[in-house]
Amino acid sequence: MPTVLHWPSVLRTCSLFLFSFLATNCSDASAQSSALNQSTQALYRGDYAKASNLAAAHLRRFPNDAPVRVILARAEFAQAEFLQAFVDLRKALASDPKNIDALYYLSLTARELAQRESQRLFSMAPDSDLVHQLLGEAALTANHQSEAEEEFQKALKANPRSIEVLTELAELERSQRKLTEAITYYTQAEELDPLNYSLAYGLGVCYTYTQEYPRAIEWLQKAVTLAPDSADGRFALGRALFHNEQFAAALPELQAALRTEPRMKEAFALLGRAYLKLGRSQEAKAALQRFDELSRAESQNAEARPDAATPPKQ
Repeated sequence: MPTVLHWPSVLRTCSLFLFSFLATNCSDASAQSSALNQSTQALYRGDYAKASNLAAAHLRRFPNDAPVRVILARAEFAQAEFLQAFVDLRKALASDPKNIDALYYLSLTARELAQRESQRLFSMAPDSDLVHQLLGEAALTANHQSEAEEEFQKALKANPRSIEVLTELAELERSQRKLTEAITYYTQAEELDPLNYSLAYGLGVCYTYTQEYPRAIEWLQKAVTLAPDSADGRFALGRALFHNEQFAAALPELQAALRTEPRMKEAFALLGRAYLKLGRSQEAKAALQRFDELSRAESQNAEARPDAATPPKQ
């Protein structure tokens, strides 16, 4: 005999379930709002211990409540508990990856931890290669190039096999067009790490500047083998091939650069010149027209932002 549903009873049961569900959700939302308000007020009063306790108690019930966990991390940061604050901010971002507050305070906490670890390193090994490397990087950030080079030289003296320091010295010398010195440092680093894209690319660029195009091509071909999707590497190889009058060989490299970076106007300019050398006037016209369009757009953007920083030279 088929079961007969008693619809009034079913509706009452569904209503009770829905009411219970809504009541639970409202209770949870109320608890979240209360915990957030109370812990925030305690934080702003400077009562960091109370803010921590309130937030921690709430998070035992609702561990994924990102806003309250951020308050907990801020209270821990204020009490110099930087490592625990870092852990809690990472948990907050695991629950809410787009939480702006969590990202902001994570950056502050990471910076504080980095500074403290640097201070420990300075006190434990004041004349180590790592300390001089950090000092050199700081000087470079402040645009004190001579001071940076001095610190990198001290780092290299302490550790002559440091690939990082050799590379930084090479980059510094290349930025100042001291190409012979740059090549020396790049070569020393490359002997220690022959599968390093940056070193092969740097050597290729240096040899392009010294107009030793066959050597430049050799190194840049290695660079694009190591990083085939690098627009800079492809463009640099295309440029070296062009200057070595290998116009047809330059085309696929420049086109590859533009597939990765479609707004690389320098690649369009060189592509247009290569097409002209090959007598392909229509393709040259299209490439040079695109170069002009990108140049105008760049100029208009610069006029709209007169205070924008000038990009560094390659």
